Amino acid sequence: MIAVAAAIVVWALPDAIRFATGRARSGFWALVVAALVVDVPLFGLSRTEDPRPRSTLSVCFTFAIFVLWDVAPAVVVQAAAGAVTMIGQHYRRTAGLYMIARLVCATAVAQLVVSVFVKHRITAPGEELTGPDLVKFVLLSVVWLTVSYGLLALVRMTATARGLSQTVSEIRLDLLTTAAAVLVVSPLLTTIDGAWKLLVAAPVVAINQIFREQLRREQFLSRDPVTGLLTRQGLTGGVQRITDDETIWQHGPRPFGIVLIDVESVLTISRTLGREMYEGVIAAVSRRLVDAYGKDLVARVSSDAIVILIPGLTEQEAETRAAAVIGVLTPALAVHGIPFSVNAVAGVALSPMHGTDIGSLLTKAELARTEARRTGRPAKIYAHEATTFTERRLALVRELNSVLRQPQRWDELTMLYQPQIDLDSGRLIGAEALVRWRHPQWGPVPTDELIDAVEPTDVMHLLTRHVLRDVVTQMRRWNEEGQPLRVAVNISVQDLHHPAFVAELATLMADQDIATRQLTIEITERMLITDEPRVGQVAEELSQLGIGLSLDDFGTGHASLQQLRRLPLTQVKVDQAYIGGILNNPADRAVVTGVHDMARALGVTVVAEGVEDERTANALATLPGIIGQGWHFGAPMPPDELRRQARVGSAWSRRP
Repeated sequence: MIAVAAAIVVWALPDAIRFATGRARSGFWALVVAALVVDVPLFGLSRTEDPRPRSTLSVCFTFAIFVLWDVAPAVVVQAAAGAVTMIGQHYRRTAGLYMIARLVCATAVAQLVVSVFVKHRITAPGEELTGPDLVKFVLLSVVWLTVSYGLLALVRMTATARGLSQTVSEIRLDLLTTAAAVLVVSPLLTTIDGAWKLLVAAPVVAINQIFREQLRREQFLSRDPVTGLLTRQGLTGGVQRITDDETIWQHGPRPFGIVLIDVESVLTISRTLGREMYEGVIAAVSRRLVDAYGKDLVARVSSDAIVILIPGLTEQEAETRAAAVIGVLTPALAVHGIPFSVNAVAGVALSPMHGTDIGSLLTKAELARTEARRTGRPAKIYAHEATTFTERRLALVRELNSVLRQPQRWDELTMLYQPQIDLDSGRLIGAEALVRWRHPQWGPVPTDELIDAVEPTDVMHLLTRHVLRDVVTQMRRWNEEGQPLRVAVNISVQDLHHPAFVAELATLMADQDIATRQLTIEITERMLITDEPRVGQVAEELSQLGIGLSLDDFGTGHASLQQLRRLPLTQVKVDQAYIGGILNNPADRAVVTGVHDMARALGVTVVAEGVEDERTANALATLPGIIGQGWHFGAPMPPDELRRQARVGSAWSRRP
């Protein structure tokens, strides 16, 4: 189409030159000036912003030239106006040439209509339009608008793979504005002679300039104020520029990729060193990425996520290119003389393979980023399995929420109890409560998968409340049978942050007449590290009630002795990773012995998790006061089975 338009301009140029140097009068030149300036942002010629959407109001002046003085001068003026607009509005070259081509071709098609259906000129300068003239004028206007915006819609649909209705919605404002200008302003311009045409042209130019300045101000919102990067709105415009720029050279949309970078560590900087340092690190990350990829391809979509647009990205090179992005951020960043490492990972999604709209691409890039973080890789491309995995987790959360809110379904949830044995005497002294879910269609749901899915949601607190209610009720039954046991129950971070957690627990135990010393609440070392202030507050409240506090999985994190000393712990559970190696690994035995000695000095009981055989139990029994838990003493079992085993007693006695 560009070639056709170029041929039309070359054909029209001689006649246009003869007209301009011979018969052209002030009225013609007034329209030429208006056509050249109307679509250029005169308030900001030096600005580099791209003031979309791009109007084409020059057509109302070139259309008047066409009606008054024939097609040749109209075509040349339209081409010149398009070139000025392309430069003034910072069009990319291919997109700008296409814009000029469609305007010129639309004018040429209108000329064909004139030559076939209109046997004489519609009007002359200064003459009033009669009724038949107006009919002809409207016919030509409809032809021009149909051809011009039909071509625009066709290219948009090809570039974005969107439907006709969505494409029409996107160009509707520009179409209506241009149609109003052609159908209202152009007829007025044909009835006024000489330079007086500027009386009509000047308001159109002024209104368009004000409108463009308002658009420029609105576009300011497409840039993040801290980093200067594109926002999500600006990212959408960036995608549009990529597809618009290349569509005319291709038979389909140009492929591109988005690389979503997770710089999660900057949130820790915000919490520990303040907002100013956090913004400094984000700005430093942004500058490094802009230097590498350009300011029009880098966007900030959340507080800890940055997106890079990569035109032409293919599946074969996606992870390599994304890893290169991470490589840009690998060297430490210096902010106010302090070095920082951002520990970034990336997820990649490709268009059109994984979607065509920015929303679905971001979602899939986030899934790929999560998988990269989980697997320890610098970058991952989106895979369908990630969606399946996420959908299953969402289904688990929704279904468990339904179960917990419908008492008639509570029988799907079962409490099992794993015995805890005093290794000095071989006596059962307690148990850990463990929840199991058997779904009527899915069957047994793995507990680790269930907890991982629900822990970020408030469903976690509903589950903990259900477990505590069931456990405390069972403790009352054991007490009534003369077999009181101390029971340990795990809680989550969600429970710690629930304002009524401790009060609800105290009320529950009081209602069932259970001594608070019979219950132990287990927290993990990871919870202590990530949220020590809240853990400490809840621990003190539990201690005041007389409820025990156990630190689970000790040794898997990096809790300090100072943190342990500050907490009112009653129990430390040594992780099974150390217990399993005490027979053959001197380092593991040294760790267990050290934890045992430290705990005794602090007045805290030690529970050894994962005792799988008699030899391990005997080795642990050489350390006084150790409590053992593991399959050697019994798998998690129903409460009736635990009571039966307790009556046997000798089944758990330590053999010499």
